[in-house]
Amino acid sequence: MGAFLFYLLKSGCCLVVFYIFFKLLMSRSTFFRFNRITLLVGLLGCTLLPLIELTTTEETFLHTPLYAIHEILQSTESVILNPEQMEDPILIPEKNPEIRSLNWVPVTLAFIYGVGALATLIWLSISTCRLIQLIRTSEKKRFGNYVLVIPQQPTASFSWGKYIVISAVDYSQQSEEILLHETMHLRNHHTLDLLFIQIFLLVHWFNPVVWLLKRELQEIHEFEADNGVINTGVDATKYQLLLVKKAVGTRLYSMANGFNHSKLKKRITMMLKERTNRWARLKLLLAVPVMAGALYVFAQPEVKDDLGLQIVQEALQLKPDNDQDIFKFLKDEGEAFYKKSPENAKLKWRVRERQCHVFNIDVKGRIILDGQEIAKEDLKEIVKKRIVENKRRTKQEKNIEEVQLVGVLYAKDTPQSLLVEVLTILKDAFVEIRTDIAKTSGNNSKEYLDGQFPILITPDEVKEERKLHASSNKENTKSSNIDYHKQLNGIDVKIISNDGKIKIKMTNFSLAELKKSIKEFISSYEGDMDTFTVGLKVDKGCQMEDVTEIKSILRSAHLLKLVYQQM
Repeated sequence: MGAFLFYLLKSGCCLVVFYIFFKLLMSRSTFFRFNRITLLVGLLGCTLLPLIELTTTEETFLHTPLYAIHEILQSTESVILNPEQMEDPILIPEKNPEIRSLNWVPVTLAFIYGVGALATLIWLSISTCRLIQLIRTSEKKRFGNYVLVIPQQPTASFSWGKYIVISAVDYSQQSEEILLHETMHLRNHHTLDLLFIQIFLLVHWFNPVVWLLKRELQEIHEFEADNGVINTGVDATKYQLLLVKKAVGTRLYSMANGFNHSKLKKRITMMLKERTNRWARLKLLLAVPVMAGALYVFAQPEVKDDLGLQIVQEALQLKPDNDQDIFKFLKDEGEAFYKKSPENAKLKWRVRERQCHVFNIDVKGRIILDGQEIAKEDLKEIVKKRIVENKRRTKQEKNIEEVQLVGVLYAKDTPQSLLVEVLTILKDAFVEIRTDIAKTSGNNSKEYLDGQFPILITPDEVKEERKLHASSNKENTKSSNIDYHKQLNGIDVKIISNDGKIKIKMTNFSLAELKKSIKEFISSYEGDMDTFTVGLKVDKGCQMEDVTEIKSILRSAHLLKLVYQQM
């Protein structure tokens, strides 16, 4: 509805300009039919002109108020950012009565407009019904191609469609000139003009200019009909006296009204006026620059969507064309975040599952997430939607801010070009989210954006020594300070399928036993390991290097869904 209201505003502005143009340049000429066509075409132009959408590269003082009104009318909701939400404007919950309320401006205007349009429709309907009732109850006679309607009560003569309404008194006295006048209305199809202006009036009932244009059109009808009567050979003086007599005789009270006096005076003046020079029609060409000006004012300032992205990229000082830069950039971003605070540092080894989104690039070059292959073309949008929704949901349900981390596991034989392409796509997803935040908040500083949505993307190669093909002897001789045969107490591991069944459950085990159990499980299962979830419970007294090695074993087996709980 907001778009329609804004259209009415633009159309109304066009009507005001057109009325001024017509009144100053056209209304005094004797080109009655030309003026009539001009007025009708002008009304149609004022209807269609606002529908033409143009853009301009420069915003002037003329565009600013219209653009502001457009934003108000288009918005169905008004956003009120409370202090907690001010730090993350992109993640405002859609249904939160504390920060989002209905924008009553377009709603109220739409209601008022609807009531006015309904009232106008009722008024037009009543007028039409009264007209039909008058025709049905009055005496009717054939008059050439038309039908005479002769009511007994005093009625000002008029015509509509194929009917000419004339009172019994006028019909018995001065009927010839009156009937000729009304016949001219019907020959020139003035009824169609009135139907068009009535429909136009129904839409623009609130605009006084439309009512003025309707009056102009009715006056042109009268001028054209009078001119037609004079051209048939009727004595002009006699005809003018008849007009005066009808005005002061049968409608003495209405003569006191200034509008009727002015209308009668205009009709007589037009009959006596010298014909306008035909070259005066060229004044209509002045409408061309007027239309061009209207289109320019209505043009929307061009919004450069890539501007915010460019600003953020410049702030990040990233060179996307250099393969090595993407690895260095991601490493620098991660280290800067982890060094920022002790809380951030903990995320190196302790992260909730809902914060972590791990993608796997298998030996065939497929990108796997949650057991499903993802096309490179869809990767960016999937990542954006996933991490933004995760952060928004956590904020809404738990009222905490959680950073989002993306991991990329890849095999040693993964082509460098594919890895760089995937990392660049993931980086671009983060940058576009930060761009939206910068546009919404008006703050595009890197420090601010790092606080709102840090870029945390960690590529990790699945090392050969971590794969589960090693024998027990190799485990014993591996270059590590960790004892793979030491029993680990206080650590529970569960591997759970999608249907909730526990496939492996281990307590008080050694790392060697864990690797052996997982190896046997993998050899007996032919599906994708990404479909399983690992539950890991750790007592506070356990060594973190043991936990890290357990995670490494699980990650090497592509068991990436980890629910971590420290007791």
